[in-house]
Amino acid sequence: MNKLPFAFLLAPFFLVSAHAEYSIGQKAIPEVTIQSDAAKFEVYAGHPRLFFRDTDLPVIRERIRGEYRAEWEDLLARLQKVIVRPPADLAKFPYVKEWAIPRSVLFAAVVTGDEQYVKWSKEWAAALAAAGPVGPDAEYRGRLQCLAIAYDWLYPALSPAERQTLTDAILAHIDRAWHFAAEANYIGNHSRWGNFTLAAGLLALITDHPELRDKLLQVRAHWIDGYFPAQGWIAQDGGYHMGWAYSAAYLTGSIHNVWSTATNECVFFPWQAKLPLFWIYGRQGDGTYPNTGDAYTVVDDLNGYYADLLMIAAGVLKEPHAAWMVSRRADPFAVILYGDKSVRPLAPDDANAPLELSRHFRNAGVVIARDHWNDKTTLLQFSSPSFYSTNHQHRDANAFTLHYGGGLAIDSGLYDEGKPKEGGYNGVHWRNYFTRTVAHNAILVFDPKQEMTVIDEPASNDGGQVFRRDPTTLKDILPGGHAHLDGITHYVNTADYTYASGDATKAYDAERVRLAQRELVYLRNSGRAHPVVVVFDRVESAKPEFQKRFLLHTVNEPVVNETVTVAENRGGRLSCVTLLPEKATLELIGGPGKEAWVNGKNYPWSTATRKKPGREPGAWRLEVSPSAPHLRDYFLNVLFVDDVGAKPVSATDATLTKTADSATVRVGEWQITFPFEAGGAARIERAR
Repeated sequence: MNKLPFAFLLAPFFLVSAHAEYSIGQKAIPEVTIQSDAAKFEVYAGHPRLFFRDTDLPVIRERIRGEYRAEWEDLLARLQKVIVRPPADLAKFPYVKEWAIPRSVLFAAVVTGDEQYVKWSKEWAAALAAAGPVGPDAEYRGRLQCLAIAYDWLYPALSPAERQTLTDAILAHIDRAWHFAAEANYIGNHSRWGNFTLAAGLLALITDHPELRDKLLQVRAHWIDGYFPAQGWIAQDGGYHMGWAYSAAYLTGSIHNVWSTATNECVFFPWQAKLPLFWIYGRQGDGTYPNTGDAYTVVDDLNGYYADLLMIAAGVLKEPHAAWMVSRRADPFAVILYGDKSVRPLAPDDANAPLELSRHFRNAGVVIARDHWNDKTTLLQFSSPSFYSTNHQHRDANAFTLHYGGGLAIDSGLYDEGKPKEGGYNGVHWRNYFTRTVAHNAILVFDPKQEMTVIDEPASNDGGQVFRRDPTTLKDILPGGHAHLDGITHYVNTADYTYASGDATKAYDAERVRLAQRELVYLRNSGRAHPVVVVFDRVESAKPEFQKRFLLHTVNEPVVNETVTVAENRGGRLSCVTLLPEKATLELIGGPGKEAWVNGKNYPWSTATRKKPGREPGAWRLEVSPSAPHLRDYFLNVLFVDDVGAKPVSATDATLTKTADSATVRVGEWQITFPFEAGGAARIERAR
């Protein structure tokens, strides 16, 4: 194997006066280090410094010769299919955004000095520079991150002319992407990604171009004072308001890895150790995750493109449950750099230290309840976020999903990023149905005269929650902020049941909705073969004639028999017994031509959308509404989960006792009393 000179492998470096407390392979959990005085903030002077330092290279080489040899051989095997391709082919979108493939070639070049990898990498870098800062933001910001590692990692092997070419390209891309720093948004949109790529570019160049320090300090302030505090508050328990598909993208670990090696600050935070719990708890029996937010039917469990998140938790922060999640599918680059195989994996159902069967992800506003840690689990997801946001978060406050075998009560509709005019972001289906309350198991309050808009464009009147001014800072989403919602208001978990309540009143407009509160009881030990879920709603409208509707979405067409609605899917059966309103109207909507029906019009997803295993957009919904107008109405529905073929559920399997102040439902051995008073909490007890 042809190798570069020794100088390339062990390039000269200079130590800064203060340094981060993290180095590749360390066994101790690093302490968060942030300079209180920006004047003391320094950048490590050697190259490489992005993701790892030149001083880490001996350790990396020792790791790939030893306990990480299998991962290294896996990476090299993958590269054999890459280096036969023209480098320019991988110097364009999408390979500049999802950069794992060319990045791994470059990593092999740095670690081995093998000329085939170095030559390919330099040609790739030249193609990146030649392209210019063109294309949509996903392209030019992706190209900027690629240029940054090319300059940093190949630095000792580059001629002065090659360095200048890459420098010019990086500076041009920084100028093109500077709007991300000029108007940062710490809660949503592409601002976080843009400021990561700006950080990477500036950190790569700063020692040769100290005149960039003011720009770097501006980007640093966004991270230290903006993104990190906001992300830490939202994800303090590991959850995220965007659901499983986009939470990984918006919590990407790259900035933490890069900043902690390139500077004298260490930004691996304790809350990052909890992120894998969101995937552990949210994993449904068939291996998918709830289609919450803009989702494609998520099947990844952080072992793929976002393995850096998993490895920060498992290898850097030494979280045993995260270590249990690591599989051979994990990106070998992340495992080699940040893995720690001495961390003992701990399964969620470990006999000595099992996880509870329910978890409340505070602030993100998600409660997960399950009855097993196997593929037979009945999984309830209840969402009532603590704040409002537009980006990839739906108008689904107080919505729930229920899964056994397949989706029983589903988050309906379909997201297709590739077809923006049909099913993609801000497309017709997305704007009028998919992201709206009508597509979720939630509550509608319909004013026929209301005009609704979504991102300042006219949209269907679904009677649901509204779009409003987006938050951009942590202050905006904290209590007192304009985007704060009341979210989950009660949470109790026992061996027998999980109880949660949410207040979504502020998610609607006050001119139409004065109260929207929901309580759910997941009876884990219901006396039946599977759990029972009891759902109670208090809903008050501004006018009695505004019709209120309880929605229940299913994959297949349900059958309604008086107060009992039954739907089946993939071996599971859902039976909904409606107890309130009394004399309720039960109506089915859906089927061909009405899959995404809103106020007299269908807004379907594209039939050309690529089908994926487990994707269940649904086609039917049950709407329960009062038979007469009132300002205040109460909904009480009991959901029974069974196997197809089990004894049919009878209306008498859930019985109601009503007083002037409360409604009490009896299910098997349990008696649950819901007070009518706003803000009241259920009383759950064994029936006498």
